[in-house]
Amino acid sequence: MSPVIFQPALVTEMRPLELVGELKPDAIALREPMAKAEEPVKVELLVTRDGDNLLVMGTLVTTLAVVCGRCAAWMPLPVRTQSEHLLEAPHPASIDLTPLLREDILLELPLNAACQLGADGRCPITGELYQPPPEAAPGSLAGGDVWAALSQIKPKN
Repeated sequence: MSPVIFQPALVTEMRPLELVGELKPDAIALREPMAKAEEPVKVELLVTRDGDNLLVMGTLVTTLAVVCGRCAAWMPLPVRTQSEHLLEAPHPASIDLTPLLREDILLELPLNAACQLGADGRCPITGELYQPPPEAAPGSLAGGDVWAALSQIKPKN
């Protein structure tokens, strides 16, 4: 199933249309320097009719490859998202849902992905040990009361 195309005439109020299959990774067109789609997307959609409009609802499941913002290694990012779209009339003879499904998946990408460190602070991908940042010294702005420091500033008359 790639791309995801259906004919609206097949959907009636009494008989919804099920779209179940896999969308090829190429259909996602994710070739960014920090993320790529290498696995197919499992698609389970139900298209129902509401008057002249069509409602598409279902689930998309895949695993993307993203670069960890901490160690800069590629890591898997499982994605499971709900897809809901209202397609208002009039409809063409066939509808391609692929661009909408692609957008649903792209919206699940984090701004800065990071691998989950182990209990010992070790990266599961590279094995590198990451230490927490040292505590700020007691008198510094980062560790002290910022508002108290700001109240010390004298306004010019």
